[in-house]
Amino acid sequence: MRTKATLVVGNALALRSIPEDAVVCNVEHHVGDRGVFARASEDYAIVISHNPDNGTSRIKLPSGAKKIFPSECHAMIGQVARGGRTEKPLLKAGNAYQKFRVKRNSWPKVRGVAMNPVEHPHGGGNY
Repeated sequence: MRTKATLVVGNALALRSIPEDAVVCNVEHHVGDRGVFARASEDYAIVISHNPDNGTSRIKLPSGAKKIFPSECHAMIGQVARGGRTEKPLLKAGNAYQKFRVKRNSWPKVRGVAMNPVEHPHGGGNY
């Protein structure tokens, strides 16, 4: 199956038709799974090499790991937008609450010295 898309930012192409050292995002792990790698804001992956003998492509992921994908998998050309999202301050406790509510129970953080001795090694000392 030939793709007629050109090498322009935002187009999704099969890995075999993307040149080496190209910046891509939204890379598929298996053919047709609609992309699972390099999807967070300001993330990107780099196409390292192609192996036409066994139909695989080697990609460097945002974590620094190098992984081998089938060359039929698709990836989007370019980098994910919304860079600098984490640099904006949260400004109020409600925004922090909404941010951490969907992630894990890591907010609010209570200092160890504010706890009782049975709750934390730094607790107590109010005598």
